[in-house]
Amino acid sequence: MRKKMKIITRSFSLAIGQRIALIRKEHQYTRREMSVKLGIHQDNYYKNEIGYSIPGMDTLYRLHTDFDISLDWLFFGSEPMHNKEKQPIIMPEKQTSGLENQSPHVREMLDAMEQDPLLLHEMMLNYFKYKQNKEILKPASHIPDNPQDTTGPAQ
Repeated sequence: MRKKMKIITRSFSLAIGQRIALIRKEHQYTRREMSVKLGIHQDNYYKNEIGYSIPGMDTLYRLHTDFDISLDWLFFGSEPMHNKEKQPIIMPEKQTSGLENQSPHVREMLDAMEQDPLLLHEMMLNYFKYKQNKEILKPASHIPDNPQDTTGPAQ
């Protein structure tokens, strides 16, 4: 299990590194120039680009704001690369969603995620990791509480 997660994490960081290299080449920067633009040490930038490590939050923020890079593209390869190319999402008029009954902490978190795309992506990554682990741990078949019960899970 641990080896499988290492392989997934390694391929994820390699893909991010390849996309960071594309950004650098698009702007015709050397690795040194790119590290200066991102405000990180040249060695750290090199490790990010070759997929040895994943960029930190400050680097992700700079890629997003200074280079107009879509974090969806950076993390998952989903098009488009730049935010300005994305079609605006037309939100329907606000409807009551039942969230007004949530605790102030939940409302505050939702508002923060709405304002900060990096927080939203961090929460989504954690959720997908949680969901993936939950799927791995899910039992293969239903075992009835009563051995005579073959109708499936209780309602």
